[in-house]
Amino acid sequence: MPKFIANLHLEEVFSSAHKYGLSSNRVLSSLAFPLSIVSGLLLLDGALSASVASAGIGILGLIAAQAIKTRGQ
Repeated sequence: MPKFIANLHLEEVFSSAHKYGLSSNRVLSSLAFPLSIVSGLLLLDGALSASVASAGIGILGLIAAQAIKTRGQ
């Protein structure tokens, strides 16, 4: 017969952002910065190698990074 775990302490896992005082603005900006770097590198790669797909993904990534950044403000 399987044993079920009754108390997983999930509230501690999900409330860790509130415990450490991380605001949603800080979390969103920390996501937008690496996305903009990767997107810029993809755009640069697409421009240097004449790859339309890489450049397109880079442009979409930069637009998404800007949208995430403005959404957090």
